[in-house]
Amino acid sequence: MVVYRGRVERGGAVETMADGGTTSVIQPAAPARVSLAGVLLALVAVLSVSTSAVFIRLAGQVSPFEIAFWRLVVASVVLAPAVWLTGAWPAVRAVGLRRFALYGAILSAHFVTYNLGLRYAPVAHVLPLIYTSTIFIAILSAVVLREPLRRAQLAGIGVVVVGAGILAGFEPRFDPRVLLGDGFALLSAITFALYSMVGRQQRQRVPLFGYAVGVYATAALWTAPLAALAAWSAADPSIASPSRYSLQVVLSLLALGLIPNAVGHTLYNASVRRLNAAVANVLFTQEVTGAIALAWLILGEAPTTNALVGAAVMLAGILVVLLR
Repeated sequence: MVVYRGRVERGGAVETMADGGTTSVIQPAAPARVSLAGVLLALVAVLSVSTSAVFIRLAGQVSPFEIAFWRLVVASVVLAPAVWLTGAWPAVRAVGLRRFALYGAILSAHFVTYNLGLRYAPVAHVLPLIYTSTIFIAILSAVVLREPLRRAQLAGIGVVVVGAGILAGFEPRFDPRVLLGDGFALLSAITFALYSMVGRQQRQRVPLFGYAVGVYATAALWTAPLAALAAWSAADPSIASPSRYSLQVVLSLLALGLIPNAVGHTLYNASVRRLNAAVANVLFTQEVTGAIALAWLILGEAPTTNALVGAAVMLAGILVVLLR
């Protein structure tokens, strides 16, 4: 799930995330500047990352752990040449394995819980809930970094809570599986917020591709034992069958690493160099809209009225926090 989940930092830097994983600190364009090229790049990036949930569903014959593992492996392999071409390797080595191991462990948890959320809950539930990472980042910043929450932020958090209640609590039929998926989506949001906090300083020091490959690769290593255990689970002999990796599954796993991570990631960072931070924030939240629309068109997963209303209310609250 690459998305722009960020907040305006002191001094004007913007913290972003591409597809649920890679973040960096980038200087935004001048406030008055709204580049057509930047808008087009952002829209293509939104479309790219919006495919994430659909590809995860299409790869549903394999476990959420395997999906996370292969997605991370593909993204690491695709982006690795850029590390050498940009000369980022010395900066990656300077960070050290221990720090990357920590960042990778948290990112692994983020991807796995995201996949588990989509295994049990509709896309219209999972995507808005994952975007609450912005709220958790604001709360963690207040608690850990002692950055006080403004009144507008508190109001936005309240609106998000109301939206989440509409989304999860007022469906026509209660389904414990959906509630479980919603819980995993919230865990995914929390783990991303933690990931954003612990790696903030390093993202300012390490070039974009170097940081991305370092974190993706270590996250893949953390996920590998869980993926292997799921693949060869004795509880369900069929789960170890190679036939689960049909052409559809293989192509979906490749697409997950290529389109949301590599393409979406790159275009996001290209667009924010040409856009005002506020404009970028508004455009990037439309991943939720794109993901719900694609799930409806491709998977036939029509959102309920309550899900749409709840998602809209949550997005409004998130925008209040982002644009405070």
